[in-house]
Amino acid sequence: MGKKRDTILDVLENLTPEEFKKFKLKLGAASLPEGFRNIPRGALGQLDAMDLTDKLVTFYREDYASELTTVVLLEMGLQEEAARLQGVA
Repeated sequence: MGKKRDTILDVLENLTPEEFKKFKLKLGAASLPEGFRNIPRGALGQLDAMDLTDKLVTFYREDYASELTTVVLLEMGLQEEAARLQGVA
């Protein structure tokens, strides 16, 4: 696995169940640049951290998945987790 993918998984596994639920809700409603589409909400519902990481990387590729995850974490006020992702080259 790639370094960013591993870090996304680590960050998502570190969220509380409520934070993880909120992350998926915000992810499904995130504003995305042209050329990208949101992962359907129905597809997000039952995903655990590992499956969500796979879905993010499949949908957005590793670089943008990391960037999008960082944006959502910052919107949630989880600066420490976002900083972990930003520090990965």
